[in-house]
Amino acid sequence: MVIVSPEVARDLDRTCVKVLGQAEAVKHTNNGRIDLTYTGAAATGPRAFAEAGVGPKDVDYVSIYDSFTITVVETLEDLGFCEKGAGGRFVLDGTLVAPHGKLPFNTDGGGLCNNHPSNRGGMTKVIEAVRQLRGEAHLAVQVPDCQVALAHGTGGSIATRMGSATLILGTEDT
Repeated sequence: MVIVSPEVARDLDRTCVKVLGQAEAVKHTNNGRIDLTYTGAAATGPRAFAEAGVGPKDVDYVSIYDSFTITVVETLEDLGFCEKGAGGRFVLDGTLVAPHGKLPFNTDGGGLCNNHPSNRGGMTKVIEAVRQLRGEAHLAVQVPDCQVALAHGTGGSIATRMGSATLILGTEDT
């Protein structure tokens, strides 16, 4: 991945993607009081969305590190795609299925199919988001008219401490 200034990007013979917003945070054990009901995305999501000037309803595609089912559901909730505690209901009925679900998700197959445990998936999440925005994802999962994508990674252990990073990307027209 190469990140360049807008001036350099204009001269490239390639569809470019813009970084609209980003945030990182560390969630810790709070002096032994472990709360497993939220992830670091509760801190990174609002900050990344504010910087990007968009909200969860503007996102066409999400690429989220999927170490465990609970991680995905909690992350979707903490990023604001649904209310806290409503993640299970939110993902029913094909919400995350690409390319035509309400919120197409992990079109690279996710961690179990594509990149875990050897790659761990952080950069892979960003690469797939860029592919979606450029219209270069596999035809079977390319999200139509994808304009805004969110990539989110979580590292560490949800039970002790974790780091989270949220990146919001957009097309040149965004």
